[in-house]
Order: sequence, then C-alpha cells, then structure tokens
Amino acid sequence: MVYIDQPAGTGFSLGPSTVVSEFDVARQFMDFWRRFMKTFDLQNRKIYLTGESYAGQYIPYIASQMLDQDDDKYFRVAGIQINDPYINEVSVLQDVPALATVNQHRSLFPFNDTFMSQITQLSDDCGYTSFLEDALTFPPLSKLPSVPYNVSCNTWETIINASLALNPCFNRYHIPDSCPTPWNPVGGPVVGQGPTNYFNRSDVQKAINAYPTDYFVCKDGIFPTADGLDTSPPSSLGPLPRVIEQTNNTIIAHGLMDFELLAQGTLISIQNMTWNGKQGFEREPVEPLFVPYGGPSGGGVLGTAHTERGLTFSTVFSSGHEIPEYAPGAAYRQLEFLLGRVANLSMS
Repeated sequence: MVYIDQPAGTGFSLGPSTVVSEFDVARQFMDFWRRFMKTFDLQNRKIYLTGESYAGQYIPYIASQMLDQDDDKYFRVAGIQINDPYINEVSVLQDVPALATVNQHRSLFPFNDTFMSQITQLSDDCGYTSFLEDALTFPPLSKLPSVPYNVSCNTWETIINASLALNPCFNRYHIPDSCPTPWNPVGGPVVGQGPTNYFNRSDVQKAINAYPTDYFVCKDGIFPTADGLDTSPPSSLGPLPRVIEQTNNTIIAHGLMDFELLAQGTLISIQNMTWNGKQGFEREPVEPLFVPYGGPSGGGVLGTAHTERGLTFSTVFSSGHEIPEYAPGAAYRQLEFLLGRVANLSMS
C-alpha cells in the first residue's frame, strides 16, 4: 500500500502548488507514478486507487487518465474506492439533503419546534424538499436539473450554526460528538486542548526522513486560481461514470454520521449519473452491509451495500467522515470486496 500526498504542497509534499484543475493534478500524478513504478520495479501490477473527501475529485480524474493510456505495464487500474466524497456541487452535497439528515437523526439535532419550522419552510421555499424527493426515485425518472445557488438558501450552514449554539463541540465530521473535544495531536480537522500538529514538528519530520515543510492536515491555497477553487467540473459530472464503466469495480462509501458531506447528496449524484447504459440505480440501496463476527472491531450488520453495473454504494451506520477511523471493520470489508477477496458485501 502506497500513501501519496498530492497535489504538490499538501502533506509532506513540496510546493508550491501549480495546479489549477484536476487535469493538471492527474498529469503530474501520472508522471510521478510512472517514475515510481520504474524505480521500484513494480510494473504490471494491478492498481487500486482510494481516498476520501476531496479525493472524490482526485481519484476519478487520475484513474481516468491512467485508463486512457491503455498501458497495463504502468497504469493497470483494477478498481477505485472513494469515501464520503466530493463528487458534485456543494448545494447538492450539503444544502439539499441537510433537513432530511436532521430528521433522520433528531436526537443528535435537538432543535426546538420554532427552529424546525423555520428550516423546514426554508427547505421547501428553496425547492430542496421537492428536489430531494424527485432525485431519490428508483429507477430515476429523468436527468435532474441543476440546483441554482442562492445565498439565502443556506440550510446546511444554518443548521451548523444552530448546532454549535446547542453544542459548542458539535463536530460536523462526526455528529454524535459532544464536549469536551478530544485532543488530536495530528492537528485536524477538529482539535481540542493540548498540543496539535504533531507532524509539523521539525524533530518528527527529521525522524521520518521528510523534507522540512509546513505540514497541515487540511491546507488552503492548493489551487492558485483567482478564487482559490478547482476549475474542473465535479467528478460525477465528468470522468466518474466512465471510470465505473472501464473498471466495473468502483465503490462509493459514506458514513451516515457525516455532516460535512451528506450521504443522501452522494446518492443524489449517483442517481443523476449514467453508466453502462442506464441512469442511476434501478433499486433503492437497502441491502445490509455484513461484517463477520469475531474481528477486533466487531461485526454484524454495520450499514448497507448495494451493487449495480459495476458500482457499489455502501453506507456505514456509525461512521463519520473518516470511515476507517470510526468503523475499521466495515472499511476492511469494503477493501476486501474491492480487491476481489469476497464475493459480496451483504448477507444475501
């Protein structure tokens, strides 16, 4: 397994960053990967690409360029997995499903009746309620229209602010959290009291033979554009469907306790994609994700897992934004499936 900090400027990789799009990211990665494979004599190996969050952009774009090379010696992509991924506009991933997520987890969002009425009315008036109902139809009825950005329709941010008023330690990456915020020596994305950013210490960097760098878990300024944003389309509107078709081994997994990027937003994005001749899933993803008992992280039904036409969508009940951190048993089971070591993820 190879862990890679990219684009340049992230993690321990040296900057400054020069990428303005995912096409730039993929080109730079391709050059590195070919050199890496030659240096360590790893040619002709199967390649599985995986990552979380904004890797929902990186991984499909990189995989797409690798597959386009038609070169199994260096770029034999056998599958990809993206967890809690950024694959669509933030209005789809956050604002549209925000109210529905609150209603699913009312004990974790103990808002009073007045506030619930306000955000329900906001979601209705902005068209999010009806959009969500239309989007989560199986099979989909038609292509979905774009969700227009409207600064007054900030349901997600409104809920975040109200949650922080009730619980100053509210963690949008794992909504069951409460005070005190645990000490996190790595430095993010949420930290409590005590030393943080352990990997930015010069003695630590020297001990692990890293070049001296200004290390942060989440770093701004990676895309040196006028607005600091990636100029590429979201991957579900770009290369992701083609990567699914070319690998027939793609997993999109999502923790249901994540409020940074919401599981229903990911499912909306899937329902609006067309791959292998059809749009979206024909059946609602409800089959159980089963992890055998006896492992160090427990077992049983830990979520859902549904596969159609080379794409598997899996949710994990107890997990926040980082699935391996919160539900390692589920993460390991998904990895086994990606590598072809188990035939399915469900009990059926």
